[in-house]
Order: sequence, then C-alpha cells, then structure tokens
Amino acid sequence: MDSTRRKLYSYVAVVALYLLVFGWWLFFFYHQSDFLLRKVTAQGVVVPAEVEQALRTATDESMRMFVFEGGFLGLLLLASIALVVRSLQRELSVHRQQRNFLSAVTHELKSPIASAKLYVESLQLGRAEGEKRERYLRHAHQDLNRLQQMVESLLVTARMTTTGPDVKLRELDLAGEAREIAAELATDPQTSTAKLELELSGPLSVQADPLALRTILRNLVSNAVKYAGPAPRVALKVERRGPQALIVVRDFGPGLKGADPRRIFDAFVRGGDENVRTRPGVGLGLFLVAELARAQGGDARAVTGLEGGGFAVEVTLPATGKDLQS
Repeated sequence: MDSTRRKLYSYVAVVALYLLVFGWWLFFFYHQSDFLLRKVTAQGVVVPAEVEQALRTATDESMRMFVFEGGFLGLLLLASIALVVRSLQRELSVHRQQRNFLSAVTHELKSPIASAKLYVESLQLGRAEGEKRERYLRHAHQDLNRLQQMVESLLVTARMTTTGPDVKLRELDLAGEAREIAAELATDPQTSTAKLELELSGPLSVQADPLALRTILRNLVSNAVKYAGPAPRVALKVERRGPQALIVVRDFGPGLKGADPRRIFDAFVRGGDENVRTRPGVGLGLFLVAELARAQGGDARAVTGLEGGGFAVEVTLPATGKDLQS
C-alpha cells in the first residue's frame, strides 16, 4: 500500500514539475522579444521600427510553435499520467479487497474452528452427558458445516475465475425449488430466526443447472437474512417477466450502507459500514449469484431506494417455452 502511494506521489510530482517548466518557458517565449530589445538598447543601439516589428513577429511565431508542440507533449504526458493513476487506483482497490478478504477469512476460519475445538475437548474430558452431549455434537457439526461451506465457496470462486462456472442446463420448476430452499433454511440455525415471506405464482419452468439454481436461492436468502437487522424479515418472490423468470429477494434492513450497488457482485467486496464488516462472510455470496446466473443465460442486479427500507436483488433466468403466456 505504501509503495503504491509513493508511486502516485512520484507521478504527481512529475506532473507538477512539467507544469512548472512549461509555464516558465511559456513566460520566457512570450517576453523574448522584449528581453532581446532591452539588451540591444542597453548597448546604445537604436533599433528601427521595422526591425523591432520583424523581431516581435519572429518571436511570436516561435512562441506559437513552442506552445503547440509543448501543449501536444503535455497532453500526451497528462494522458499517460491519467492511465497510470487509474491503474494505481485499481491497485489500491485490489489492496483493500485483499486486506478485507484476509481479515474476513481469518475470522471465518478461526471462529468455527475454535468453537468446534471447544465442544470436542469438552466431550473428550467427559464434561457433557446425555442431552448436553448431543447438543455439543450438534453444535460442533454445525461449525464444521459452516467451515466446509466457506472452503467450498473459495474453491468454486477460484474455479470460476479460471475456467468459468460449470453448468448443465435442464428443465426445472423454479417455484418448487424456491419452496424447498425456504423449507431447508427454516431449519438452518443461521437463518431460522428470520421471517421468510414467499410469493410464488405457481409452477414456473426454467432452463437451469440444479446445483447452481439452489446455490443462487440459498445465497440470496442467506445474504438477505444476514443484513436484515435484529428482527430479520425477508421476502422471496418468483414470477414471470416476459421470456424471463424473475427471482426477487428483499430484506427490510438498513440497506446498502457504505456499499456501491455496482460492485456488490464483485468477489470479496463487502460494505464499508462497520456493522457489515463484522458480519460473518467473506464477500462471495452475491459474486457466486451473479456468475452462476450469467452462466445460465440470466443476470443479477441490485435494487435500492425501496419504500420501507432495505434493498433487493433481482435475478433473471430464461424460462422455457411451455410456460410462456400467449
């Protein structure tokens, strides 16, 4: 980070130096004829009017040439500096993402490992019997599942950035899949506290990959529950929009505080708000949603400024012809 800032300061210093030198030469050429005439008259030489005018004309032409050439070179320099600054800004953004990613991954790895270790050590020492033992085993299993899900997300992301998503399309009932995911999340300890409102318009056939579709639905709902506030309320809506099937998942929380809606689908991007950064996660949920949706011929976008607060994510997928309205 410090080396990047030093580079930026160096380029700014180069631009400032160029502007200083260019300004000095511009001043010199503009007053060149005056300097020459002053030196000649200081020697006691009388300069005829026509000679003075010719001298001023010649210096004006040389100044115009200098301004044109110097300005052109200056534009090239400024353009190159702008490109360098843009690349440095991207580098700074990558540094921030890497820092946030390492911080989030460290926390996400440490928490379930420490928790599962504590439960297992308690069982080894015989501190839990009967129902308590079963509860400890259940909690340890949940911690390991959370750890597994995070590692799998990292592996899937690495594969997507190199070879792209591997999807095998087939005809699926989107409404049925949404209903199944909602039932599963209702028993998941991380999402069971949320009030999940379903709005399904009956069977809706789509061309999608089964695993990819379930990942999209699960990530959307889990992400919404995570940021929906202390009493989470999430709405899941499935409907048709022309030739597309539309999935809308909305929360009623504080919204995208400190986050750019255009970048929340990038990998490892999380909101700048402290409440967001302290939530579990590494910033991969919506990235996977967008990549999987596009791989299946759809897309994803964020919707902000909703009445009642919160924000929504809309995902489109191609619907099959048999369900199209005539």
